Amino acid sequence: MPLRQPSQPNLSSSAFLRIVTLCSLYISQGLPQGFIHYALKNHLADQGFTTADIGGVIAMISLPWTVKFLWGPIVDRFGIASMGKRRPWIILSQALTVVVLLILATVPDLDSNLRFLGLGILSVNIWTSLQDVCTDSLAVDLVPEKQRGILNGFMYGCSYLGSFLGGTLIGHFLFMEGGSVQLALVALGACVFVIMLLPLFIRERSGEKLLPWTIGSSQLKKDEQHARSTAILFRQIKQAFSRRVALTAALLAVGCHVGNSALNIIASKHFITEVGWDKKAYTYLESFGTWFSLGGAFIGGFVASKIGAKHSVVIAGTLIALVWITFSQLESFWTEEWLIRSNMWVLASLLGLFSVSLFTLFMNVSERRVAASQFTAYMALLNLSIFLGNKVAGPLESALSSVPAVYFSSGLFHLGVMTFVILAIKTPKQAPEIPGLKMSFADQWREELKKKGEE
Repeated sequence: MPLRQPSQPNLSSSAFLRIVTLCSLYISQGLPQGFIHYALKNHLADQGFTTADIGGVIAMISLPWTVKFLWGPIVDRFGIASMGKRRPWIILSQALTVVVLLILATVPDLDSNLRFLGLGILSVNIWTSLQDVCTDSLAVDLVPEKQRGILNGFMYGCSYLGSFLGGTLIGHFLFMEGGSVQLALVALGACVFVIMLLPLFIRERSGEKLLPWTIGSSQLKKDEQHARSTAILFRQIKQAFSRRVALTAALLAVGCHVGNSALNIIASKHFITEVGWDKKAYTYLESFGTWFSLGGAFIGGFVASKIGAKHSVVIAGTLIALVWITFSQLESFWTEEWLIRSNMWVLASLLGLFSVSLFTLFMNVSERRVAASQFTAYMALLNLSIFLGNKVAGPLESALSSVPAVYFSSGLFHLGVMTFVILAIKTPKQAPEIPGLKMSFADQWREELKKKGEE
């Protein structure tokens, strides 16, 4: 058996390096999201593009995340074990993100070629979603169970920090005098590259290879090895989603973010081009709201634990709908900065509370033996909801008579979604366990091998 080298900096033995690396990776994921969702979106609105055009481009953020669960079996099945179970995938995903950003930065008049810009955003988020899956898997592999709660809070907060920096710091290179989309993309690529140096030069476990051509070997234990079959896993997932509560939760995931995602596009276009907001000031205001989302998320964790995830979802969702409906009746005050700021930040706080409550609800309805895969599927459906909201923004604005009418209709739709939660979702009193899943994945895999041997 290969000897471990304790002197080598590695993530498995250093809590400090784990925190720094995992939080930095979450900042890296948030940077492109914040830049695209805040700065670039508002820049395109200021350029005069239609709501449908902007919605189509911004929707490219969410599309890869709707199918990110497909990365799971690939990452679990394949890899370079001598460099660690997850680290090679993280390095690959970040390197490809940097390459795509630098290629996009060479395209002249990129912000006037929305088709190419949309494809570029799609490519960036394909690799960012891969990084997200690998980072979460790395945390599960290496972080002791007692430390996961605290570290999850740090990681979740750093994703908001990344979004804030993407909208403000990277957005500065777009909005400053002489700035451009290309310059902002170079700055974004540089930030991702700097963060990539952490997984590039820190091993998962002592004794592993730092790079493919260096000295080292796999340090994975037998139960840590890459999986050799995905058939059993997919069979378990199919059984888990055959339960009624799992299906109704999936419908909730698809519908819960449609209204907010559509309003994000429509509101930016309206307030910048019609009301007269400066795109830089509006972007900074939106970006600053991420801190209120973070506060709402922290509160959401306590609220969901205290009163239950379902009740927390209904309360937060209902309040969001009522804020939209109330705001729709205050159009005569929409030129007042205090109202726009208050509306943004109240909604940001409620959306943080709503999101964490949803996460908790989906964890509660996930079958414990396939919880990771089932929960990832719910996260993918949440991103599908965002994608659908972005895509319907243009048709929704065209179909309704005014932007206040859009706010009012979105509020009514969201109240309908909350009614669905009350009537259709019956959360189990204890962690569900479905028939046919009495054995662990490893045990079932051994049984499969035994049957094949007997045949």
